[in-house]
Amino acid sequence: MARVVQYEVRLPIYNTIAGHFTWHADDFDIKYITGGVNYHYELRGPPGVATLPNTSAAPITSYTLPGGLVIKPAEMFDYREYNKFWSHEVNLISTKDGPFQWVAGAYYYKQHYRQPVFTTNPNQTQWNGPFALGNVFCARTNNVCAPGFEFRRFDNRPDIHAESYAVYGQMDWEFAETWKVTAGLRYSHDKKYGTESVRILCFAVPACFAAPELLGPGTPPVDLTQLPSVVSAPAGTAADPFPKGITGPTVYDPATGRASRPYGASWEAVTGTAGLEWSPDSDTMAYAKYSRGYKSGGFNIGIFTVLSFDAYTREESVDSFELGLKKNFGPTIQTNVAAFHYRYKDLQIPIASVATAGGLSQAATNFENIPKSISQGLEFELTWQPVDNLQILFSYSFLDTEIRKGQAIDVVDPAALDPKATPIFTAAQCAASVGTANPCPADIFTAGQLNGGFQRFQNLKGNQLPNAPKNKLALNVNYTIETDSGDFNLSGSYIWRDNQYGTLFSRSYNQSPAWDQVDARVTWDAPNGKTRVIAYVKNLFDDIGYDAGAVGYRFAGTTNSAAGIGTNTIQGVFQNFSVTPPRTYGIEVQYKFW
Repeated sequence: MARVVQYEVRLPIYNTIAGHFTWHADDFDIKYITGGVNYHYELRGPPGVATLPNTSAAPITSYTLPGGLVIKPAEMFDYREYNKFWSHEVNLISTKDGPFQWVAGAYYYKQHYRQPVFTTNPNQTQWNGPFALGNVFCARTNNVCAPGFEFRRFDNRPDIHAESYAVYGQMDWEFAETWKVTAGLRYSHDKKYGTESVRILCFAVPACFAAPELLGPGTPPVDLTQLPSVVSAPAGTAADPFPKGITGPTVYDPATGRASRPYGASWEAVTGTAGLEWSPDSDTMAYAKYSRGYKSGGFNIGIFTVLSFDAYTREESVDSFELGLKKNFGPTIQTNVAAFHYRYKDLQIPIASVATAGGLSQAATNFENIPKSISQGLEFELTWQPVDNLQILFSYSFLDTEIRKGQAIDVVDPAALDPKATPIFTAAQCAASVGTANPCPADIFTAGQLNGGFQRFQNLKGNQLPNAPKNKLALNVNYTIETDSGDFNLSGSYIWRDNQYGTLFSRSYNQSPAWDQVDARVTWDAPNGKTRVIAYVKNLFDDIGYDAGAVGYRFAGTTNSAAGIGTNTIQGVFQNFSVTPPRTYGIEVQYKFW
């Protein structure tokens, strides 16, 4: 059953400023470009009240366990961004006519970003405490758990600064009448530092208590913030060093109950480009181009983490090779065709991880680095104007992606029992490593099954990259009718997308189907040139589309008997799809005042 969930979105502060200044010298220009933004963004999910549907997975306002404990699952979700950044860039650009042209410049950027996010549930008063087993869960604050705050179950507060600077230069040289060569270099340096604070509580679920259905009304919650299997807290010693990117210990505030730790790291790279163009006539241009790109690293912080155990992400680089041809066939046909090959090192990919060892632990989504991967393919574009006022545009692309080196655990199949699974370690090797530096964490839900009982890393070689459909095509037809009352433009478009996978594991449970969509619009431009009216419909036939691959998850849990004896079970696999909007239509009016 589909449900409409209302959200409140506010932008109480948004300030922006930009400047562009140019000084003209005899043979070159000096340009200074600067700008900044300061904004505050808020997104709130609805509370559990009768006037709005709640954000729970099911429309349940409350239920009572056999022991008498009343559960009211509706929560309010509160996400905020406080972001301000400013950039400066100085360019020197040649202006003298001639076969040799050049540009040089320097760039600086500074940002301060905060992202507090929390959930509240005033209807479940237990979230404000008192908390059970303080001597077990709050040992780092003298066995006393801080009181709850505004009935928050989850509270995360990243506060990060970023600084970047770069210098670069590029030259174009027409060394012959029809040939041009391009070469450029850039040095980039990025630095990020800051803190993250978090608190997470647990109440009336099997991870906290063995048999929640037997719990009575006085059952207290527990505070998981100081539990080492939930919140990362390395000692910083030789035996337990800080992970890369963590610059100090995790500290605990006895007043707020939050755990905090500092971050800091920097990245740098030298990148560049080189290209060759051939233009034998005004209708033809062929080119070959090489570029090396770079993306800075970062930290896994914020809404999907609670002081992640794997916080640091290395920088990403790519070597890009491209061949292309742009060709006009008379005045009515224009074509573009390109072939490309991208070779990635340490590609940054989000990977979900779930601890299944049976203790109190936390799921997380981390940005991991895939050591080697490629993306290659072909792109073709055609613009055809067979008669006046009629234009036909067609595009097609083929994309082939492959992971060449990498490993990860599949959250749907952590024990690697699927017939297509490619585990790095056998079950016997995992069992033999117990008690040592175990490469196979426990998976209690497959214990007793053949090859089960352990999470096993899988070899990712041969899998496709996420959200990379092999084939895409688009067709658009425009026809303009000119009248004394204005011009009417009739436009129809068709798009088709191949199936794609939503994660690094090319499995059926991560695949979304191929889909297509038809859109149409009519545009009227008034004779005065100031008024435009657009009537449109998107997704004309109300088809289901998928703007990303599916993401599979495993149904696993513990069933409890009246005697309090738990049995670990796997109930199956479900999929999450990210779908495109349904049929949407409307009218848009535009007017130019000057």
